[in-house]
Amino acid sequence: MVLSFIIKHLISNICIDMEITKTQSAPLVSVIMPAYKQAQYIGDALDSLLNQTYTNWEVAVVDDGSPDNVESIAKEYAAKDSRIKFHHTENGGVAHARNYGVSVTSGSFILPLDADDLFSPDYIEKCIGIFMSHPKTSLVYCQWEFFGTKKKLTKLKYLGYRDLLIENTIFCSAMFKREDFIKAGGYDEKIPYGYEDWELWLRLLNENSIVYQLEERLFKYRIKDISRSEDANKAKNRLITNNYIYNKHKDKYNRYFPDIISELQQLHRLSLWKEKVQNRPVYKRLWHAIKGDL
Repeated sequence: MVLSFIIKHLISNICIDMEITKTQSAPLVSVIMPAYKQAQYIGDALDSLLNQTYTNWEVAVVDDGSPDNVESIAKEYAAKDSRIKFHHTENGGVAHARNYGVSVTSGSFILPLDADDLFSPDYIEKCIGIFMSHPKTSLVYCQWEFFGTKKKLTKLKYLGYRDLLIENTIFCSAMFKREDFIKAGGYDEKIPYGYEDWELWLRLLNENSIVYQLEERLFKYRIKDISRSEDANKAKNRLITNNYIYNKHKDKYNRYFPDIISELQQLHRLSLWKEKVQNRPVYKRLWHAIKGDL
C-alpha cells in the first residue's frame, strides 16, 4: 500500500512537472480584443478564450471609448484571470484599438478577436501547432460560420497573393507573427470604411508567403442588424475604401494587372454571358447543359 502510494505520488509529480515545462516552452499568444458597444457580447468572447485547450495566451481588452459598460464586465473577468488585461483609450476606431492592443502585449504571435465573435476551444492550439511544425508559415486561419441574426455556412479559400489583391479571402481573426506585424507597420488607422484587415494582409504577405488554412470551422462571426461591417459594405463606402487601397498599393496592382483594360473587358464579357444564360428558359438551359456547350 505504501509503495503504491509513493509510486502514484511520483507519477503525479512527474506529470505536473511535464505540464509546467510544456506551458513554459509554449509560445505566448497575444489576443487583441477591441471593444466598442459590445457589452452584451464581450462575456461570450472572453468565455471562448477561457475555454481554449491552449492555455499560454494573454488578452488585451481595449475599451475604445465605449459608452456602455464594457469596462465593468472586462474588469470583472480580469479580476478572475490574470491573463486578461483591461485597457482604455479614447475612441479612435478599431485599427487604432488593435494597434494599441499589440503595443501593450508581448506574445510572439498575434491573434485579433472582436468582442462579439467566438473561437472554438481548439482554435489557438491548432494554429500554434501549424506554426510549430511549419516555422516558415506567415499566417494561419480556418473556415468559419456566421451566427446571430443570420446563420450561414460559408467558405473562404486563399488562392494566392494575386487573388488577394482582388478580394479579401482571409478573415480578421487569423494568427500571425508579431515580427511580421511590426515590419508591416501595423493596421492603417487612416483607412476610411473598414477593411483594415485586408489592407494589412496586403502588406504583411507577399507572393512567397505561406498561408495555411485549417479545414475545420473554428471561428464564429456574429451577424447583427446594425454593425460596422454593414456600413463598410455599402456601395459608396466600399468604393471609397477600394480606391484608398488601390492608390496605396498601386505599384502592386500595376505589377500583377499590367493590362487592366483587358481584365475589365474580359470581366464584362463574362458578365454579359452570365446574364444571357440566366435569361434562357429552363428547357434551353437543360438542353445546353446536356450538349455541354453552356
